[in-house]
Amino acid sequence: MTSINKPDQPLFGFLSSDFLRLCLAISLFAAGTWQEHVSIGYIVYERTNSEFLLALAFAVRFIPFLIVSNYIGYISDLMSRRTLLIILMLIGSIALFIMSFLITSDFINYYIILFYIFISGSVWSSTMLTQQAYSYDLTGYKYSVKGIAITKGADRIGGMFGGLLSGLLVMKNYRFPFILSGFLQCISALILISNSKTSLYSPKDTTKPKLTEIIFILKSNKILLTVVILSCVTEVFGFSHNSLIPVFVKDVLGGDGKDLGFMMSFRQIGGIMGLLSIVLFGSYIRKGLWLLFVIFGFGISLFILGFQNNYIYFVFFSLIVNVFASSCDSLYQIITQRSVDNKDRGKAMGAWLFTIGSGPLGYLIIGLLSNFISSNLNDFNSIYNSVGPQMTINITGFILIIISLISFRYAKKLKEVPA
Repeated sequence: MTSINKPDQPLFGFLSSDFLRLCLAISLFAAGTWQEHVSIGYIVYERTNSEFLLALAFAVRFIPFLIVSNYIGYISDLMSRRTLLIILMLIGSIALFIMSFLITSDFINYYIILFYIFISGSVWSSTMLTQQAYSYDLTGYKYSVKGIAITKGADRIGGMFGGLLSGLLVMKNYRFPFILSGFLQCISALILISNSKTSLYSPKDTTKPKLTEIIFILKSNKILLTVVILSCVTEVFGFSHNSLIPVFVKDVLGGDGKDLGFMMSFRQIGGIMGLLSIVLFGSYIRKGLWLLFVIFGFGISLFILGFQNNYIYFVFFSLIVNVFASSCDSLYQIITQRSVDNKDRGKAMGAWLFTIGSGPLGYLIIGLLSNFISSNLNDFNSIYNSVGPQMTINITGFILIIISLISFRYAKKLKEVPA
């Protein structure tokens, strides 16, 4: 029997019981998180009927990535990531229960929602960093590609069920998704208590580093610096399209909350497909080159998605977009952790997470651009069901295509990153 004070010995290379419990905890936590994400988007758009205010709400969720990420990366290099993850999940659970109480008491408005979104975003960003660093602790460098892809897959599976449930629950009562999400995130924390206190590949050097040490790492590590820059770009012009999904469902496709839940759930299948490709082929393809092809595919699929007026076609191309989006996200995390020393992985992940904080800029840009196009380019109504959000997605997809082509030409060190 494995002692709780000793690291769990892995079976079949990396599939230890600690790793499997982590995957289960991530899946349950993600189910709660995506229920909340979908429900908040639906509630905000129902109450405001404003694309800009919806984009602003999404932007607030990503502000903690700018503020919290470096500190959490710093802390995760100094303490047990298993313990840190348990604490973060419990905080998320408490926040969800408080939100459900506020909704039940009818003590809620747009500004209270924004404040809650900020707290939720802080928990989400911190958990995202910690769970991937902890996954590496359990699998080590040799199996880190498969380990990170599988844990991201667990996140997608949880998100798929969470998104589907939220669409059903939010139509009955706004508080239901938050109550269920609170219980799911609490259970996810309890599952990790059984894991060993130490992990086989956790950093052994616990010397207290400087908070600014990541700046010096970025200056000397061109691969990490390139990943950080590209992550900013894809966050602004790629992942920010998520804020317009509620608008697409309602204004382009004529759907409701159930359709939004189904859409967010079905998109996760594409994410799982992208992650499965990394598990199957991750040991044979150069990671940097693969990343650049994925960014190019991300741009192409977004550009095509913007033209879709038919429900079935939109769902299909939305799935394709998520194949590339999830692959892109995981490759960033894999390359980030593999490009630095073991003792610096938390700080490096903090730097990558900081780039996700550029998301608010992307949400504001596409929110303003969508409103501008809707007000001034009505001549294109023969092509689009809702010209603003659809043409905006066309434009952001085209920008990603151009940036990926430039990167193929100039990101030489990134292209050399091995399989």
